[in-house]
Amino acid sequence: MPLLSVRNLQTRFATDRGTVRAVNGVSFDLAEGEVLGLVGESGSGKSVTALSIMRLVPEPPGQVTADAITLDGTDLLRLSEAEAREIRGSRMAMIFQDPMRSLNPVLTIGRQITEVLHRHQKLAGAATRRRAVELLETVGIPMAEKRLGAYPHQFSGGMRQRLVIAICLALEPDLCFRRSPQN
Repeated sequence: MPLLSVRNLQTRFATDRGTVRAVNGVSFDLAEGEVLGLVGESGSGKSVTALSIMRLVPEPPGQVTADAITLDGTDLLRLSEAEAREIRGSRMAMIFQDPMRSLNPVLTIGRQITEVLHRHQKLAGAATRRRAVELLETVGIPMAEKRLGAYPHQFSGGMRQRLVIAICLALEPDLCFRRSPQN
């Protein structure tokens, strides 16, 4: 059984000028440990495909339909919003291209990482802080312990991208979508 199976995914957006078909009939299977790359021009629907699978397309104006979207046998289309929210982060995650959209500018990096660890892995106290430091070290943030008290604007763009990756890794998801910047 594939980790992720997508059948006939279609995403449309209602606009003043009519309906825009952003994703039209995408199907694929992804096995555990496999990497899948979606390649296409800007605006071709790569990110919308990932957002649709994760149920992050706002309805309306979006409308997502599919014959099937399953994650390790779980039918993602039949989940309540609360159930989908629990799966996002813990079972599947997305690393957005612009980390400043993912990071809260008024919370320290430490708070953002520990909040994720507390909510999804039920860690608390010193264990949460140790794990946060370990994650920052894993993605190459120097002086990780000290940097937990820093805010997103105090990091370079590349470091902010690594912070978002650290938050994604914190949850050890089965599936991670990552949008690479275009060169």
